[in-house]
Amino acid sequence: MDFTELNIAGGTGDFHVNQFRIHFSIPGLEGDGRNAVPLLVADFIKDFPRYFNGVEKGLTENKATVAWSTKKFELNKTLRFVLDFRSERLGINLPDIHSDWVHVLWQNANKGFAAQTLKRNFAERADYLTSTMSPLLGEVFNRLNQYHFLAGRRSWVFGLVEPGMPGWTPGVLIGKNEGGKFKAYSGAPPPLFYLESAAVERYSMLLYELMEAGGDLLIDIRKAIVSIWSILLANYVQARGFRLNVGHPKSYMTDDGSSLWDSQATWRGVYRRQAEFEKPGDLYAKKWVQNLLTLHPALKSQVLTNGEGKGVGGGGGRSGGAGSSGSW
Repeated sequence: MDFTELNIAGGTGDFHVNQFRIHFSIPGLEGDGRNAVPLLVADFIKDFPRYFNGVEKGLTENKATVAWSTKKFELNKTLRFVLDFRSERLGINLPDIHSDWVHVLWQNANKGFAAQTLKRNFAERADYLTSTMSPLLGEVFNRLNQYHFLAGRRSWVFGLVEPGMPGWTPGVLIGKNEGGKFKAYSGAPPPLFYLESAAVERYSMLLYELMEAGGDLLIDIRKAIVSIWSILLANYVQARGFRLNVGHPKSYMTDDGSSLWDSQATWRGVYRRQAEFEKPGDLYAKKWVQNLLTLHPALKSQVLTNGEGKGVGGGGGRSGGAGSSGSW
């Protein structure tokens, strides 16, 4: 087979949970926005590389690139990400030296899609470049290059910001941000949407964990994750010409992770929170993680340890839903 799944149970180090969210409205759209969600999902999947890469005028060029591949894993479509190795300290820039592959293991026309990280079992151009190294060093680099940095899953979902969503604060009304203050609408408000990307993962290999522990000699993986997914969300709203809503998630939801929300001016309107957990039990005990998992079925069903047997949602390692085969 061309690929092997990198299940989180076989990874190494702490469990990482991260969540990125952006809010927007669609100019001219009034009333119930539910009928718009399937259209948003279909467009996002089809043009995912466009929003991620950000090479068009007016968008932010990402630190990585992605493209849909013709290769498949168990009939599921795959994405090939490429992240350049750059180090000012070492004075090197190695484009297309490492690829990260994922396959689509879940999709829902009314919600979004999710991907599972992979190890590739075929040669790429970078593998031939390492042939100039000593046999031992070349073998180490080839093996390292075959693995995605991470073992686990990432999910992208759309939805409406409305009462009843996980973590919603009782009594809060839909409104808008005016002068840095949240103001409730009187009458029927225009629909307010969110696009969220979230992941539960860990390092796929000890070498990657050690690389991260050694600082940003080649790449700061955690810093890159913040940049990459923040750029994607910001590019999406900008490319679609939607109206950005900078209202903070804390203005309508409350949980034990409220203090973790963070943002930065570089990606206006993109909010994020993340945490590391030594044990799955510590992860499951957090209400904000439970809320996140409710929004992302493919993350909820993920089996975190070999002895667990079931995902936190009580299902198997695969997540169902419309079109869960990933074949479009």
